[in-house]
Amino acid sequence: MELHPVEAVAPGLAARIAGAEPGRARTFAFRAARLACAVTNVQDANALEVARGGLQRYPEIDELVQLWDLERELDAACERELEAASSDLYAPSLENLQQPSECVEARAVAAVIAALSPDARDAARGATYEALAAGCDGRTLEELADQIF
Repeated sequence: MELHPVEAVAPGLAARIAGAEPGRARTFAFRAARLACAVTNVQDANALEVARGGLQRYPEIDELVQLWDLERELDAACERELEAASSDLYAPSLENLQQPSECVEARAVAAVIAALSPDARDAARGATYEALAAGCDGRTLEELADQIF
């Protein structure tokens, strides 16, 4: 069985997510996404609305497409920035991803998208990993988990 990347960077948090009730895992996913958006100062209204609203108002298909397009655009800008700074594009570390603003914003948008995953625990794992990649402090995510789990 393949490990989720969050299990490598935050194994304690990943274990807490694995043992969480699906509803609480989903809540955590959206709170992690909101935190990532706040930390990176995401300005995209669609991403902010989805992160804030959670599943209370599931986004329409065109809103999801806009989020995916935004993430792709930011990822492309991030790759260009990383390419200019380093030749190691194949496996950039969390630290490298946190350097250019396009990279951290892309990860925050990815956290919002991850929070929408059909499986609540996968959503929480994905949003957590992306939040960490966006520069969220692991201790802050642990405190958030303490409130929810």
